[in-house]
Amino acid sequence: MTYSELVTLIKDLILSGAATVGAVVAIKGLSTWKRQLRGQSEYELSRRILVTLFKYRDVIAGVRHPMWAYEMPSPPEDESKNTSREYVSFYGISKAYQARLEKVQAERKNLYADLLESEAIWGDELKNLFQTLFDLEHELSIRVLNNIKLMNPDTKEASKEAIRNFDKKRRDIMYDDLSEEGDDYRKDFQRGVEKIEKYLKPKLHY
Repeated sequence: MTYSELVTLIKDLILSGAATVGAVVAIKGLSTWKRQLRGQSEYELSRRILVTLFKYRDVIAGVRHPMWAYEMPSPPEDESKNTSREYVSFYGISKAYQARLEKVQAERKNLYADLLESEAIWGDELKNLFQTLFDLEHELSIRVLNNIKLMNPDTKEASKEAIRNFDKKRRDIMYDDLSEEGDDYRKDFQRGVEKIEKYLKPKLHY
C-alpha cells in the first residue's frame, strides 16, 4: 500500500468514525428529548388534574355549607303573587342548591378530558381513584335532591314518605358539621383526595 493510499484509508476511517459518533450522539439526543417531552407532558397533565381536583373538592364542600340569603332568589314577581310563603322558601333554596350542583358538574366536566388522557398514558389506576370521589358526589347529590323534593309543596305525601324511608337507610350527609376534624363524609372525601395526591405528586418532579 502506497503512502497516498494509506492517507486515503485513514481519512476514510476518520470520516466513517465521525459519522458513527454523530449518529450515536443524535440518537441519544433524540432519546433524551423524547424523555424530556414526555416528562413535561406528564408534569402539565398532573398539575392540571391536581388543580381541578382541589376546585372539585371545594365545590363539593360548598354544597354542604350553610345557605346564605344572597344565594336564594325570589320567584318571578308574577309567579310569587299567587304562591304561599312555603313555596317562596322552597323556590329560593332549590335554586341555590341547583347553582351549587352546577358548579360541581362544571369541575367534573373539566376533569373528564384530562382523565381520558391520563388513562391513555398511565392506565386506569387514576380513573379508579377518582371513582371513589364520584361515588361520594353521587351520594350527596341524591341526598340534596331528595331534600328538595321533601320541601316542595307540590310533592305528594306518598312520595315524601317513600323518600323518608329511603333516606332512613342512608347516612345523613346533607350538612357539614363544620368541625375542625370533619364529619365522616368529609373524612371519606379527603381520604380519596389524598390518595390521588399521592399518585400524582411524584409525577411533578420533572
